[in-house]
Amino acid sequence: MRLGLGLPSLGHLASPAFIASVARRAEELGYHSLWVGERLLDPVKPRSRYPGTPDGNLPESMKIAYDPVATLTFAAAVTSRITLGTSVLCMLLHNPVVLAKQLATLDALSGGRLRAGLGQGWSLDEIEAAGNTPVGQGRRSDEFVAVLRGLWTAGTTAYTGEFFTVPETAFEPKPASPRIYLGVYAPRAVERAGRLADGWLPGGLPLELLLPLRETLFESARKAGRPEPEVVVRANVRFTGTRRRPFQGTWAQIEADLAAFREAGVDEVFLDFVLDDATLTEEGFVERMERAARM
Repeated sequence: MRLGLGLPSLGHLASPAFIASVARRAEELGYHSLWVGERLLDPVKPRSRYPGTPDGNLPESMKIAYDPVATLTFAAAVTSRITLGTSVLCMLLHNPVVLAKQLATLDALSGGRLRAGLGQGWSLDEIEAAGNTPVGQGRRSDEFVAVLRGLWTAGTTAYTGEFFTVPETAFEPKPASPRIYLGVYAPRAVERAGRLADGWLPGGLPLELLLPLRETLFESARKAGRPEPEVVVRANVRFTGTRRRPFQGTWAQIEADLAAFREAGVDEVFLDFVLDDATLTEEGFVERMERAARM
C-alpha cells in the first residue's frame, strides 16, 4: 500500500516556504504522493453547515486556503518524482474546459505527475459565488468528466450537453497519463465513479462502510467494461477527541489502522495532519510526517 501526505495548503501553517519545505522533505522520505484540498470562501454567516464542527462554521485549520492547482504547481517546481493530487476540486466551482487547461499544464510542468481528484462540494455559498447551482449536480458531474476526458485523450473533440458545450477543437498540452479520481460517498455517486473514474477518493470511512461501497465501485466498473478503479483513502489524522474513527487516537492506533487498510487491499492512504488542531507548529508537523514515514 502506498503512503501519501497532505500538503499544508490550508490553515495557519500554509506559507510558500513551509509548503516547499514539506514537499521536498516528503520526497526525501519516500512518500508516494502529495495532496491538496480546496476551499474558496469562509462565509461569515454560512448557509450550509460544515459537517465537521458542532456550530457548522469552518474550523480554524481551514480559515486560510491556498489555491490547489497553483500550490501543486509550486510544489512540482521543488520536487522531481512525487505525484501531485487534488483531494478534491469541487466541480461546481469550475468550468471543465478551463480546469482541463490548468491541470494539463500542471501535468506538463511536473513531468506527468498529476492525479486529478474531483468532488461535488457542499457549500451553497461557494457554489453560488462561482455562478452555479447544486441542481442537477449528478448529471453535471457526468458531463464534467466527459469534457475532461475528451479534451485530454482525443485528437479533436466536441461536446454538446445540458450544462457544457465545446466546439470541435484540438487541445494541447495533454496530460501524459491522465487519471481522474472522484471523492464521493453516496452509493449512486460511487456507482458513477466506477463508470467514469480511474479511482475513488473516500475519506473518514471505517472499513465496515468502505468495503461494501468498494464492491459497488468495482461492480459498476465491471458492468461498464472498465478496469478496476484505484482506492485512495484520505486519512484526516487526529490525536485528540472522544470519538474513535479511523486514523484518530494514538500513534499505535493510527499504525494499526494503516495495517488494517493495507490488509483490506486499499491501494493508497494519504495522511493529512492539517485538520488536527490550530496550534500545530511547523516543527510538530515535520515530526509527524517523519514518524509516519517509518510506519
